[in-house]
Amino acid sequence: MKIGYLGPVGTYSYEAACLYAESLDGKFDCVALPNFLAIIDGVEKKTIDRGIIPVENSTHGAVATAMDTLLHVRKSKVCGEITLKIEHCLLGRAKKMEEIRCVYSHEQALEQCSQFFYKTNPHMEIIYCASTSQACALALKNGSAYGAVASKSAAQRYNLTILAQKIQDNPFNQTRFLIIGDASPGITGFDKTSIILAFSDDRPGSLYGVLRSFASRGINLTRIESRPAKHNVGQYIFYIDFQGHQHEDKGHDVLIELETQVSCLKVLGSYPMDNWQKQKTGSANDRLEKSSF
Repeated sequence: MKIGYLGPVGTYSYEAACLYAESLDGKFDCVALPNFLAIIDGVEKKTIDRGIIPVENSTHGAVATAMDTLLHVRKSKVCGEITLKIEHCLLGRAKKMEEIRCVYSHEQALEQCSQFFYKTNPHMEIIYCASTSQACALALKNGSAYGAVASKSAAQRYNLTILAQKIQDNPFNQTRFLIIGDASPGITGFDKTSIILAFSDDRPGSLYGVLRSFASRGINLTRIESRPAKHNVGQYIFYIDFQGHQHEDKGHDVLIELETQVSCLKVLGSYPMDNWQKQKTGSANDRLEKSSF
């Protein structure tokens, strides 16, 4: 089995792919691919068996480019999800953190550590690059004044020194990945369904009608996100995750009703929630109750 991920080796997508592969029986290969479209294309053309794509982070929100790429899903389906705890480190060739003047990393990683850099070195130059692994390669190449934000395992892989650990602003920092395959699994009783929908025109109550269809059936939404439709300013596409399977009665009925309300409906797939997702509700509510806003 071949599992495609956003490369190169050493990215958080690589770690998620390895974690997912551990849950599978039999041999597997993790295949580095250059972008999210190549991952979906690989599944569609059957050059890989699964693809793994990050879609949201608990600190920085949606991974916009990945979500936009899901529009290109045609024959393939979302068949699973996995959540990875993300702990960032500041890496470099320097002997101490104060020597770093510029730091590389993926936009998401740097945004997740913005408070750390503001408090420790507000004058440090922040440079976006394609991945955390590329950041390590650049820091290794350019000398001791350059650093990278990446994982602890990346430090070993690129022979860089760990100058600071757990520098993410949110101690509960996690990224959720979707698994793309050739078919969705059957009903397990603890499932989630992902859909994309759009409206033909902007009229009062459009989104309310969709939400009412779920609420009237007692279906819980676990996520709703909007992205620009890219045709005209003010037009949006909505990404919705809801609890339940598309082939259960309630899931089937709500999708039939949605087809009468929207101009476009794409069912990405139904799949079992991962173990973290099954257990998180109570602990997340406990943290929210203790938090102040």
